[in-house]
Amino acid sequence: MNQNAAERLASRLVRRAEPIGLTPEELDFEHNPVTTSVPGVPVWAWIRFPGAAERVKGEACSWSSRAVQVLWEDAGLRRATWVWASAVTRRENNSRKQALGDRTVRDRMQG
Repeated sequence: MNQNAAERLASRLVRRAEPIGLTPEELDFEHNPVTTSVPGVPVWAWIRFPGAAERVKGEACSWSSRAVQVLWEDAGLRRATWVWASAVTRRENNSRKQALGDRTVRDRMQG
C-alpha cells in the first residue's frame, strides 16, 4: 500500500473514532466559570482522536479561562467537544487558505 492510500485509510478510520474531549475534572467548572455565546464565535480548533489530531473549522459556543466547547461537523454529523483553550484560534475573513481536516499522526507530533 502506498503512502497516500495508507493516509486515506488512516483518515477514514480516525473519522469513525470518537473525539477525545476534556474530562469533568479537567474542566473544573466549579473554579472556572463558563461564558456562552449565541451565535458561536468562528474558530479553528484541534480535536484529538485516538492516534491523531485534526484541525477543524468550528464555532466556540462556550468557554472558560482554560477550555472551549467547539461545535463542528464530522462526516455530516454535528459534534460538540471540549478542548484546551490553547487548541483554539479565531477564524478571520480572508485568512490564509488552509485545508480542513489537516491531520497530524502522533508520531509526527512528537518528532
